[in-house]
Amino acid sequence: MTLRFLRNKVVEIETRPDGVLAVSWRLTDDLQKAEVNLLVQLPQLEIMEAEAKIDRFVPETCQSASERIKNVEGISIGSGLRKIVAGLLGGPDGCSLLMEAVLESANAVILNFTRPGIEVGESMPDDAEKLTLFQEMVKSSPRLVRSCIAFQDESPIMKNLNL
Repeated sequence: MTLRFLRNKVVEIETRPDGVLAVSWRLTDDLQKAEVNLLVQLPQLEIMEAEAKIDRFVPETCQSASERIKNVEGISIGSGLRKIVAGLLGGPDGCSLLMEAVLESANAVILNFTRPGIEVGESMPDDAEKLTLFQEMVKSSPRLVRSCIAFQDESPIMKNLNL
């Protein structure tokens, strides 16, 4: 007997004319269908609005997803987000699906800002110039510190920055 399971996840970011980021996270698989939409205000990266909908095979702890997701409104995407979201949406009575959606959406927001700079840096042939570019990027956006492996304290980019 062959079992088949298909899962698709998509996170999309659109910059609206008013400068607000509209983040859409969707999961569709053979069992579940879920969607989380966030509006993120710049420059603080504050989650202004949050909506959630789970359509199929809703876990017991996610029955009130549309109300529970409102708990993340007002928090900012930055350091400590994982712990804050775990406290607001996780735990034994929490909805891990919502927690995962918010954290993946936050990662997409961060990548939305870092990807263009990384692409420019990768096109530079001189390694010293690349390193300087990335260090300047971190200095101008302190939220990048420890946001991914490239910006951990031990990385070459972070060496001697004292941030």
